[in-house]
Amino acid sequence: MAKTLNMVFTLNGTKELTYSLTGPKDGLTKVAVEGVMQDIITKKAILKSGVAPTAIKDAYIREVTLTPLA
Repeated sequence: MAKTLNMVFTLNGTKELTYSLTGPKDGLTKVAVEGVMQDIITKKAILKSGVAPTAIKDAYIREVTLTPLA
């Protein structure tokens, strides 16, 4: 099963930016992820079309089952 950490930010109140990281470690907590997300916002570490995120909207781990074809 493939796992991806998805961090969703708000841009200018109406648009969103989803930043995804593959292979998140087990036991990751919402508090830890939101702390990193706040650092990204404060440092303007990620931009989308020159616009920095302004708020945290959501964070979740997505699990996908990969089934090879025979």
